[in-house]
Amino acid sequence: MDSLLQKENFFRDVLGSIDESLVLLDCEMRIMYMNSAAERALELESTSYIGKNFKDLDFGEYVPKIRGRLIEGVLESGKSQKGVVKKTITNKVISVNAVPIYKDNVIKGIVITGKDVTELVTIRDELDLAFALTLPDDRVKHKLKNTVEYIDQYDPESKMITITDIIPDGGYRHVVNCLKLLSSLCEEGVTQIIGINKEHLIQAIIFHDLCKVQPVLSIGDVVDPKKLFEDGKLHAFRGAEMAKKFYSLHEDVVEIIRYHHHAENELPDTFPWYLKPMFRLFCLIDGLSASITRGGGEVEFKVHHSTITVTERNNRPQYNGTWEIEIISGERTKISD
Repeated sequence: MDSLLQKENFFRDVLGSIDESLVLLDCEMRIMYMNSAAERALELESTSYIGKNFKDLDFGEYVPKIRGRLIEGVLESGKSQKGVVKKTITNKVISVNAVPIYKDNVIKGIVITGKDVTELVTIRDELDLAFALTLPDDRVKHKLKNTVEYIDQYDPESKMITITDIIPDGGYRHVVNCLKLLSSLCEEGVTQIIGINKEHLIQAIIFHDLCKVQPVLSIGDVVDPKKLFEDGKLHAFRGAEMAKKFYSLHEDVVEIIRYHHHAENELPDTFPWYLKPMFRLFCLIDGLSASITRGGGEVEFKVHHSTITVTERNNRPQYNGTWEIEIISGERTKISD
């Protein structure tokens, strides 16, 4: 019994020491536990809230932003909701996770965690503003902001995808993530490689999906991606012509945009050799950004001379692993899964 109490006290001490707010509810939304961070955030000074319905309490600045349909929806569907961003009435930004607790395949309660991400969102907004200032005109921003991207779950047996979420400004998000990746690679010294022109890469990133067209889909749709989505080579060709005609971009930038959906062995004989290192780097950045934007992927990389070592963690297992990409020669080697 003493050992059990010691373990119980230990876990309470651990939960009480973390910065993230944590609330445990039963299946009737009655409060079973709340750690110290949650008590402070929700302005509760004692354990008198235990057993009370979560929706009935006055949570100060959080009212009514983190309650209602989010929690009820998880209890009804049995599915987790993670990374849901909510704003308090004092304009703090909170990232909320709501995860059901199961026992014998029956929902017994729900765990809610919340983290103040106001500073991170502010930094992101500042980056967005800085990016917007680099755009040539409002038409480019409008197109990117209105190019939707889809998050999906792939079934390797049927080769079908199920749409699980929609990113209304996905084109814009994708370009921002590309620029962030390029910035990190520049810090690693990638622009010291002969043939890499940073300004040309930035232009190619901004314009490469300018003529992308997406089908109209809803969450839950099950589709064949090869039949429904347009071949990327088509929007790449259109984008290259638009960039050349209306924005007078350098021919090297136009060529990268034109062929960015081609495999290297599909490039025409007229594609200049000197441009291939920058083409390879662009395609690497474009692919990693797609993983981050659409799949919640995580990437790490190191640059050594002209070799980039990339580790990717993706919700599609076939993309997981560590590769070495030799930017000048084009040699690509998988090191580990």
